Amino acid sequence: MEYLFGDTDIAARRLKVLAEVYAEPTRAFLLDAVADEPRLAVDVGCGPGYTTHLLSDVLQCEHTAGLDNSEHFVSLAKKTETEKVSFYLHDVTSLPFPAGPADLIYCRMLLTHLNELRSQITDWATQLQPGGLLLIEEVEWIHMEKDVFKDYIKIVDAMLEHQSNQLYVGPPLDGFTDIGGLKKRASRVRRKLVKNSQAATMFFLNMQFWKESPFIRANHSPETIDRLEQGLYALSDESNREMEIEWGMRQLVYQRA
Repeated sequence: MEYLFGDTDIAARRLKVLAEVYAEPTRAFLLDAVADEPRLAVDVGCGPGYTTHLLSDVLQCEHTAGLDNSEHFVSLAKKTETEKVSFYLHDVTSLPFPAGPADLIYCRMLLTHLNELRSQITDWATQLQPGGLLLIEEVEWIHMEKDVFKDYIKIVDAMLEHQSNQLYVGPPLDGFTDIGGLKKRASRVRRKLVKNSQAATMFFLNMQFWKESPFIRANHSPETIDRLEQGLYALSDESNREMEIEWGMRQLVYQRA
């Protein structure tokens, strides 16, 4: 699986900001969705491990395992391992998972980077215990007013489409009711208003990986990319507390029969 946004130190910094931004809606989602403490929870596409520790802390899992195919991200995550949290270098599209059948599998903003969503979810279902839960968070929509944000999102949307992926993958996922032995137990869109400075920081850091990619060089002039980069950098000032960009996050709960 090729991750469009890279696995460099800069990418890890972006994921740290993302983790801070989405901790609140993810925490609320987990508390709403899970009644019992899981024996084993698996965080697929864990990156440097922020969501893995969040799962462990919120759900008080007996053990939580993070899986990622980036050697760099896993090396960073392993520095934070505890008796209750561990990390594995593993491609989440390959079965079986190294941690064994789970009571809960979780992913956030991962399926937007994967193809053949139905077959992927069906595969993950085989890694759940009977009655186990699959929890998914993906982007349903993004509302914004500033042109610099609109320009950035338009480019990212096009890059994902070029790889046969989708930025707004929430709506098609919501169309999956019964899939691979799983039944949809809950589905909602949770709104998250984000500071302009936080959104601009995530976007600016993201650009550092892909701004000179073949796709960008073929479709956008250097002047366009420079202008976008400068605009995002200007908005990333932490003193800027304006909030006019909002994410709608589709939160889905599936249960294995």
